[in-house]
Amino acid sequence: MPNGKRIGLFANTEFWSAYGKDVEATCAGYDCQVEWIGPPEGEERLDEARLAAITVATFNGYWEVDPQFTRRFFGIVLRAPNLKWFHVPNAGVDHPAFSALLERGVTLTTSAGANAAPVAQSVLAAVLAFSRGLPQWMAAQRARLWQRLGEQRADLVGQTMVIVGLGAIGSEVARLAKAFGLRVVAVRSKPTPSVHADEVVSLEEIDPVLPRADWLVLTCPLTPQTTKLIDAARLHRLPPHAHLVNVSRGAVVDEEALVEALRQRRIAGAYLDVFTEEPLPAASPLWELPNVLLSPHDAAGARGNRDRVSRLFLENLAYWLAGKELRNRVR
Repeated sequence: MPNGKRIGLFANTEFWSAYGKDVEATCAGYDCQVEWIGPPEGEERLDEARLAAITVATFNGYWEVDPQFTRRFFGIVLRAPNLKWFHVPNAGVDHPAFSALLERGVTLTTSAGANAAPVAQSVLAAVLAFSRGLPQWMAAQRARLWQRLGEQRADLVGQTMVIVGLGAIGSEVARLAKAFGLRVVAVRSKPTPSVHADEVVSLEEIDPVLPRADWLVLTCPLTPQTTKLIDAARLHRLPPHAHLVNVSRGAVVDEEALVEALRQRRIAGAYLDVFTEEPLPAASPLWELPNVLLSPHDAAGARGNRDRVSRLFLENLAYWLAGKELRNRVR
C-alpha cells in the first residue's frame, strides 16, 4: 500500500507509452496519484530528488537486449532509497541484485508464467526435431542427398519424459507432452500430485527415475539444491537413447560432464537454451557437437510476452493499492 496515496513509478518509456493510461486509471480507482519517472537519456543521471520519489518500479522488456540500459536501470533501482516494490519480467530471481533488494525489505514480484507457452513450445519443437530426424534431414538437404530415415525413429507415443520442476513452464511442457502421447514423470521439491503428470516424485527421488527417461527436461529454478543437479553420475543414469533439454539455468547441469557424455554418445543428444557462461564462448565445444541444438537464451522469445508481463504488473498494481496479496511474490 503506497504512503500518502501517491506513488512514483520508475519504468521504461516503452511501458509508459503503451500502458501509462492504464496505470493512471488503476491508480485513480483507488484515489491515488501516480508520477511516471522515466529513465535518463544518454549519460544523464537521475538527481537525488527523483531517485527519492521512486516507490514502485517495473521493467518491460528483455534484460539481454540492451545490457548497458539494463545495468543503468538496475543501478537506479538499487539506489532508489524509498523503493517499496519491484516487478521484473523474468521468472528466476537468482541474480545477486534481487537478493540485495529483498534484504532491504523491497517487495519483489516476478512474471512467472508469462512466457510459459513460448518456452514450452520451444521444448516441444526440440523434442519433435530430434524424434523426427530434422537435423539429419537438414544435413542431407545441404549435401543434396535423398536420404530417408524410415523406421530408425521411435514414435513419441509411449515414451517417457521426466520433467524437473513443475511450475508454469514445466506444467505447460507436461500438458503438451501428454498431447503427443508421452508419459510424464515430474520431479519437484515436494511430490504433490498434479493433473499435468502421470507420476510425481520428490527431488530426492530423482535417481531411480532417470534410467526411465527418454527425455529429461529441466525447467526448475536455480537453487543450492539444483546447482549441478545433473552431474556426471546422473548423466550416466540416463539411457543411451535419452535426450536432455535445459531451459532452466546453465548451472543446473555440469557442463563439462555433459560435453563428455555427448561426445562419447552416452546420451543421444541435447537441446540447450542456457549455459554456464553467457554468451556461450566461441571456444565451447557445444557449438560444433552434431548431436546438440542450441539457442541463445531465446526459448522464451515471443511477441506477446511484453504485454503479458505488463498486464500482470497492472493486475498486481490493483492488488497492491488495495492491500491484497500480490501474485508471484518472492518470499
